[in-house]
Amino acid sequence: MRKIKFGNSKIEVLYLKTYFELVFGLMFKKERNALLEFKKEGKYGIWMLFMRYPLDLVFFDRNKKMIDLIQNIHLVSLNPKTWKTYYPRKKCKYVLELDARKKLKIDSTFNFI
Repeated sequence: MRKIKFGNSKIEVLYLKTYFELVFGLMFKKERNALLEFKKEGKYGIWMLFMRYPLDLVFFDRNKKMIDLIQNIHLVSLNPKTWKTYYPRKKCKYVLELDARKKLKIDSTFNFI
């Protein structure tokens, strides 16, 4: 676990950066936020398989500046319309996965505490 400053909020996140951590993300986890750090910038996809709650995805570049936001992503169901992978519009280095039910104020930058 690691704390970050996101806007006026200080939040605790799972800090994921190894290959297996990035593959599994928040799957099977309950009520958590996560910060994914990739080795290099790219258009990394996020999917919602085995998630237990909706997410807000905030994508950041290597300077920790927000480049894209996808809010209130619903869980995968038997409806094929929910079988999506979510990509940023531009290359990212970090992805912040936030529990959408908590309605955190979205900010354009983050910093480690």
